[in-house]
This record gives sequence, structure tokens and C-alpha cells, in this order.
Amino acid sequence: MSSVLPVLCGAVLLGAPGYLMLCALDVRLCLRWGWAPAVTVLLTVVLGALFRVLGIRWTLLSAVIGIVLLVALAAVVRLALQRRTARRLTTSTSTSTSTSTSTSTRAGVPAPQDWSRGTAAAVTGASILSGALVAASAARRMGGISTLNGSFDSFFHLSAAAFIRERGDASFTTALSDIYGEPTFYPVVFDDLVAILPFDVITAANAMMLAMLAAIPPAVAAMVAGVSRPARSAPLLVALSAGAATLFLSTPAMALVMGLWPIVLGVVCLAPAIAAVLMLTDRRHGAPGVGTAAGLVLIVIGTALAHPSVLFSVAVVAGLRLLAGGIERMLGGGRLRGLIEVCAALAAAVLFVAGSHVLLSGMALTKPSLDGVGSVLGEILLDSPRIPAVPALLWPMAALWILAMIGAAAAVRSREVLGATAALGLLASLMLGVATQIDHPLAVALVNPWYGARERIAPLMMCMLVLLMARGLLALLESGGRRRRSLPGALAVGAVVVTVLIALVTPQRLPLMGSLAYTAYGVQLTPYVTSEERSFIERTAQELPEGSVVLADPLDGATLYWSVGGVETVFPTMSRPLTREKTLIAHYAHRAGTDEASVELCRALESVGPTHLYRDTSEASGQRINPEDSERWRGVHDIPESRLTLVDASGPYALYELDPAC
Repeated sequence: MSSVLPVLCGAVLLGAPGYLMLCALDVRLCLRWGWAPAVTVLLTVVLGALFRVLGIRWTLLSAVIGIVLLVALAAVVRLALQRRTARRLTTSTSTSTSTSTSTSTRAGVPAPQDWSRGTAAAVTGASILSGALVAASAARRMGGISTLNGSFDSFFHLSAAAFIRERGDASFTTALSDIYGEPTFYPVVFDDLVAILPFDVITAANAMMLAMLAAIPPAVAAMVAGVSRPARSAPLLVALSAGAATLFLSTPAMALVMGLWPIVLGVVCLAPAIAAVLMLTDRRHGAPGVGTAAGLVLIVIGTALAHPSVLFSVAVVAGLRLLAGGIERMLGGGRLRGLIEVCAALAAAVLFVAGSHVLLSGMALTKPSLDGVGSVLGEILLDSPRIPAVPALLWPMAALWILAMIGAAAAVRSREVLGATAALGLLASLMLGVATQIDHPLAVALVNPWYGARERIAPLMMCMLVLLMARGLLALLESGGRRRRSLPGALAVGAVVVTVLIALVTPQRLPLMGSLAYTAYGVQLTPYVTSEERSFIERTAQELPEGSVVLADPLDGATLYWSVGGVETVFPTMSRPLTREKTLIAHYAHRAGTDEASVELCRALESVGPTHLYRDTSEASGQRINPEDSERWRGVHDIPESRLTLVDASGPYALYELDPAC
């Protein structure tokens, strides 16, 4: 199957609901398509919860109807408010008051850039094109849109999407109850969207993943357009910012190699959320109105619902904006208020670290790299993820860093709070990245919110670096006299464009990562499921009678019986057993029918009701590629042959009918 149609459907599902809502509310934002995914997340969460209460199944049809109704309701409310305002204006005798009221009551944020429709369309098209090129480059070596991602986390989300599709529950607290054994909060928006794409689960997940990568350049462009000061060159700077967003590798690595798909959705929303925070605190045009502030806060909430860890990156920017604003006030004569803001920012930082140490200590899950701190810092500066097969190349990032340093110098010289915030944010992201390598309680507390992984911190660096790059380009374009102005600016623009075009086709970058968890397993990882094993599972799943329940070590790929074959499995993900019943089965299933069998074990087997056992004895079995984790299912491995009746076998893969023996 061609990947064009599935990815296009994924992009429409990701962006169209939010875009339509922004249009219905007449929100005045440049590049609405970049802001749209965060709004889509909000709509998905609201509809998922509402459908849960009303007993409506989460399907493509019901979701579309729900979105249309919400958009229509928003448009009706906006029109009603506009009519009310118009009636109020007709009774006003003051022209200035009328103008002021009209401006303040319009929905959304006053656009900082006064672009014509043609200019806005051209910049939007350029940003979407940048995203499309990212998706195309990433998909080059995936082996097709239906190729299975072999990473650990992808199996969880394939099962999660299959559960949501089967159960019709998209609520963020109950959608995965069948996996966790009880209502549990989980950021399921990615899985919700995958579940209603009209393709098989694997194709739908891959399509949505590529659509999210394609959405990052428009999101970054929207951020730059939202916070940069008006200038004749603004459309060019915004378009170049979208192109620059294609040069960063950490987020594609999380999507393509690690299967961390929900946090990639969070990264898509991160740039608009940063813009929202900076616009909330911008006083150049006066304080934002209540409606404007509420809308921007909702963008931040949507980002948190996409993936909570991204909210901490937004919090870093908010704290640094407070710090930079306080310092600027102190330098400008407002010492008392500036000092209060600086102290508030420092107090917030202390609370951040203390809270992380106390409440998030269990999130330090990433093992530090064996490389030295200096080598790691170099990899962070080049945004090279912790993947040995991906080289840390200097040239793609060189132009961005040079322009960012020029932008930081220009911002500091002009005492621009926004530029100072971006510079501090860039420095903070580097410090946080290095802290992932330091085994000290303070360093661990600093990076707990990002699971101790520098790839999760890197999107913050991306946003800050692109903001400073845009400022640096602006400084060059405005430097010198009228005759000399074009040369340094033209050279800088050309350097960015050439870098982007070459980087998108360089085999060692996106195309390489597109293969690592899809086809070139030997370079990066051993697959949890080979193509032969997947074929066996798909075939035998179709032959099993209705009501069958498959028991297996999930590291053997048995989760595909549920996510691909639609057959219930005892362990639908490769995570540790999450309920007491399933833990008993994992550890002691082999004791059933013996004197060692406990009453609790027999009750667990009767409750779960496994009818079949799947075994993988190949070189890629769970016991061989991950023996430590596979030990969690030692009771499943040791079920005696006397309780098994062969149903089907193909090489090292076998399916048995299981005698529970209790």
C-alpha cells in the first residue's frame, strides 16, 4: 500500500478538527495549521470523556459528528457574542470606545504580523511542504506503511489503539482499563486518533506517526510567527524557521526508532504552547483580554494532555520569561518589581527541583551514556540521539548555531526580553541535557520530569534555537546600509536553505532512522517479531475459535495476537504484569494441576481463562534477546508438555491448546 493516502488521512485527522475550531472562533493567529494539533488534542479529550458518560462508542463516524457539533456550537456562540457587542456599539456615542470594544472582544490574539492572505497562504504552504519532506525522507527506508515497528514501546501503543478500537472507549482514565486492570490516567490521545483511522492498526499507527513528524515544522513556524516582532522580512523568517525544524533528530528518533509516539504528539504541541506562554506575558500591546488569555491557557492544557512531560519544558520557558523580565525591569529602573519577579522565578525553580525529587523520583528510567560528559555535550549541541548508528554530524547544525549566537547578541544588545528568554532557555536545555549524565541527587531531580532522557529535553532546545536563529537572520537582514544590507542576509538565508535541502536527503539522517526499527534491525536492535513470526501469528489468529485467549511471554511477540489478530491475550503489552491475577499466572502457571498450585492461582486462571499457549524458540525469542525481563514470565515458559496439544507450528513458532489443569 502506498503511504501517501494513510499519511494524508493522519494529517487531516491531526490538524483539521483544531483548524476548523480556530476558524469557527475567528481566532486571529498566523499559521492556524501550526496551532491546530493542540486544539485537536483538547477536542479529542473532551469528546472521549463525553462519549464515555453518554455511552457513545468512539468511532470515526461518531468522532466526526462530535467535532462538527462542537465546531458549530462554537460558531453559534461567537456569532451571538458578536451580535450582542454590535447592539452595544450602536448605543455608544464614543467612536474611540466603539473601536476599543470591537478590538478587545474579537476572539483570539491580535496577530503580530499584518500579512496579506496571499503571503499567509505562501508561508503556510512552505511550512507544510517542509513537514511533507520530513515525512517522505523518514519513510524512505521503512519498508512500507504496513511494516511493523520493532521497538518495545510500539507494541504497547499498537495494543492500546486496538483496545480503544474494540472497546470504543477513548476516555483518558478508562480507555486502557483492560491493560492496567483498573481506571488509570494515561495520555491516550495518540492512541485515540490511531484507533479511528480507517486502516489496520499497524498502518494507522505508522501513518499517524509520520503525520506528527510532518506537523512539527508548521508548529515551529507558528511559534516564530506568534512571538516575533513585525518586520518586512517576517514571512521569510517564519518559512525558514519551518525549514530549520527539519534539521533536528531527537524527535524523529523517538518516533521512528524508540516508538515513543505520545511524546512526539506532545512535541508537536510544544512550540505553540511556548508561544502561548510568551504571548500571555507580552505587554508590548497591553495585557491580553480575558478571552485571549483563556484561549492561550487552553493551548497549554492541550499540550499537557498530549503528554504531561512536555508541560515541564513549557514551565521552564515560563520561569525563564519571568526571570528575564525581572532582570530587564531592574535594569530599567523598576528595581522593586523586578526584584520580586526574579525572586519569584528562583523560588519556582527551587520548588520545581524539590517537587521533582519528592514526587517524580520513580521517573529516572534512562541509563546515562557511557561516553564522557564532553562527548555527550557535543552530541547534545548537534541534537544527535543516543543511537550509535546515527552519526553526530557537525554541518547540519552549524548554520543554526552561528545564526543563533548572532540573534542572542542582537537581543541582549537591544535588551529584548523575548530574545533573552530564548537565550536562557537554550542554555537551560543544554544544562538539563548534560544533567542526564550526572549521577547526583540534584541532577537526577532536574531531569526526572523528562524520564532522564535527553531526547525528551531536546525539543526545548529546538524551539529556543530556532527562535534565536530567526532573530539572527533578522539582525543580518537589517544590518548595514541599504546597499550592503542584502549580502549578509542573503548569504545566511542561502546557508539555511542549502543545509535543509541537503540534510533531508542525506542517507545518514532521516532515511537511516526510518530503517532502524523497521527493516535494518541488526544495526540498532533485535526485533521482537520477525516477518515470519508476524505471518504465523496473523494466520493462526484467524483460525482460532471465538472466545480464545492466548497465553505467552509477551516478549515473544504474542501481543500481536490482540493488536493485529483481534484475539484476546493474557498479556497484551510487554510491560510487567499489571494485576495480581496476571502476576500469579506469569510466575506460577506451570504449577497448575500439581500439589504446589495455590487456590489463588486456580482462581486467577479461571478468571482470565487462557485457552491456548504460544511459544517462540527462535534466536529472536524473549528469553534470548532479553532474558532478564523475560524472567517475569518464568511460569509460562515452564508449562509442561503434558498440558499442551499442538494446534499449528512453523519452524520455531508453535501454537498449542492449553489445559488449565485447575
